[in-house]
Amino acid sequence: MGRLRYCIAQFLSYCLHPGVMPTVGTILILGALPETFEWNFVARVVMTVFLGTYIGPFLGIVILRLAGTISSVHLIKREERIYPYLIGAASMIATGNHLERAGVPIEITWSIYLSALVVIISTILLPFFKSSAHAAGVFALYALYICLHQRYGGGETQHLVLGALVLGALSWARLELQRHTLQELLSGALLGFIPMYVLLSK
Repeated sequence: MGRLRYCIAQFLSYCLHPGVMPTVGTILILGALPETFEWNFVARVVMTVFLGTYIGPFLGIVILRLAGTISSVHLIKREERIYPYLIGAASMIATGNHLERAGVPIEITWSIYLSALVVIISTILLPFFKSSAHAAGVFALYALYICLHQRYGGGETQHLVLGALVLGALSWARLELQRHTLQELLSGALLGFIPMYVLLSK
């Protein structure tokens, strides 16, 4: 049973990786907005977000690992997260700037910039505290969904309930893997949820 729990926790951690949350958020935004977008526009925007907020930071982590700057791509050690986080934030800011100049819906650029802000704040806190990036990612996505639901009526109440269950499952997974304490999960959740909700709920 212990092995099964471990496998489930790993599966949830990979599926709900913080790097893919901006891409999922972009898909939610494009689906919720009242405008109709052509498929080539949707594909171009989603691919740009994926490359800039996941592939770019991931390649940075791989390079740091090959250079010996970090000991694991999983960034288990708190002190090893600083350079990957800075690379990730820079990549997100560049992606947001590119999308802003391309004239994409402002909700997308806001969410990308907010993701960068969360990473920057997490970096500042690293010498003192290791907030959960996984928790920040899923709770920011949940806040985004709530805001879209409020602004455009693009969501369903049962999806909010399902999302809450996903938040609980992800939190359990990170505790099961002993990657974070409850306090680190809570700080990540607040760090992800509050900025996203405060800005996009207006």
